Amino acid sequence: MWSPMLKKISLFLIMICLVVTGCSNELPVINSLEDLSGKKVGVYTGSEYDIILEKKINSVVPAYYNSYSDQISALKSGKIDGFLTDEPLAKEIIKQNSNLQVLKDNLTEDSYAFAITPKKNKLKDEIDEILSQMKIDGTLDKMENKWFGDNEDKKELEKYNYNNQKGTIRFATVSGSAPFAYMKDNKIVGYDIDVINYIGYKLGYNIEIVEMAFEGMIAAVVSGKVDMAGCSIIVTEERKKSVLFSEPNYTGGIVVVVRKG
Repeated sequence: MWSPMLKKISLFLIMICLVVTGCSNELPVINSLEDLSGKKVGVYTGSEYDIILEKKINSVVPAYYNSYSDQISALKSGKIDGFLTDEPLAKEIIKQNSNLQVLKDNLTEDSYAFAITPKKNKLKDEIDEILSQMKIDGTLDKMENKWFGDNEDKKELEKYNYNNQKGTIRFATVSGSAPFAYMKDNKIVGYDIDVINYIGYKLGYNIEIVEMAFEGMIAAVVSGKVDMAGCSIIVTEERKKSVLFSEPNYTGGIVVVVRKG
């Protein structure tokens, strides 16, 4: 049997162990970008989020993931303390995960557009003309309100009677990026899909959706494996060196998703 003194010493040592080794279940509370300094933050593989992250936050440690579902799990379990994503995607994530929130300060203000193979300047000009018309006549605003809104019943792709005299546009996208592109009823839907379908209808092209990983999309466009790509693609000077960009079809920014306090 332990003496009372030994029991006290043992309890004291256990308390020190808990403090020193961090045996508490509490995870860090993140309320600002500054709170992420020195923390591990998730970024999507193949994106330029890691470059932005290191410019905006001191001593941050990027952790790479191939899907948002993996990042959400890592955030909830404490493997990371936040992850970067586009503002519209963040809103969709928050709808499905009430224990997460978005930090109020955007990291960037960006334009989103379709990436087009550099071999098809004429296609870019045709698409830009239709996008300009869609902005003027309100078609783009109508689609944005539908896909970025809260009424899921209205989120259906428009159906068109195609006159495919010009052939087919192979359009690459990522299906896990709501509201731009995501799976619903076993097919890929979303804002970018609705927009490119309308453009194909107006120009006389059939649209073939090609699903692929985000990190392979730009390379596929550069090589001509696909004609275009769309999935919340941010226009950057670096990307402009290798692909053509359409007129922007959305303006937003990059935000950080964190756990609620």
